[in-house]
Amino acid sequence: MTYILAVGCLAIIFHYLIQFARREHLEEYYEDAIIDVEGRLDWARSRPFHPFGMKSQLEVSADLLDNAKNLWNNDKSLEAYRVARQAQDAMNRAQNIYCKAIRTRQMAGNAQ
Repeated sequence: MTYILAVGCLAIIFHYLIQFARREHLEEYYEDAIIDVEGRLDWARSRPFHPFGMKSQLEVSADLLDNAKNLWNNDKSLEAYRVARQAQDAMNRAQNIYCKAIRTRQMAGNAQ
């Protein structure tokens, strides 16, 4: 009986060590993604105008960012990292929309 209890305790300890290592491995990548999205959200808020579609992508990115933070706090690190990457993708789409609008404005200004 003692042997079974010892093996069970070792299995539980081993499980928690694996979970800790997995979270530790993802933490740097997760934090980089979060910092990137937060910084670019601040950048987007400082823009004088938001072209059609950009604002919705910013909202998607902000919602995904909040979701990623909640998942991380609930010890769902892999899902949190995946959602943080989705927030980055939404931010990339927002910036692409903004860059295209700026180029269009510049071309229209040069045509005059």
